Amino acid sequence: MNYKQLYAQYFLEYKHISKYVKNLRRQLKYADPPDEREVKRRVSILYSICLDLKHTSEYLKLCERRDLKDEY
Repeated sequence: MNYKQLYAQYFLEYKHISKYVKNLRRQLKYADPPDEREVKRRVSILYSICLDLKHTSEYLKLCERRDLKDEY
């Protein structure tokens, strides 16, 4: 299994979603009260996904190191 490639893919998706969440948080400052609730809900869901991607990528990076250690 190519952990390095998987790590890179997960980390790239994490960076994309992270930027999107930052943009939504900026929009939240200027959102109307009816829209504010919806934007907060979206931020909450996407932030959760973002954290999952980050932690998964970190785990894959550790797996790669373990794999390399086992080879030697």
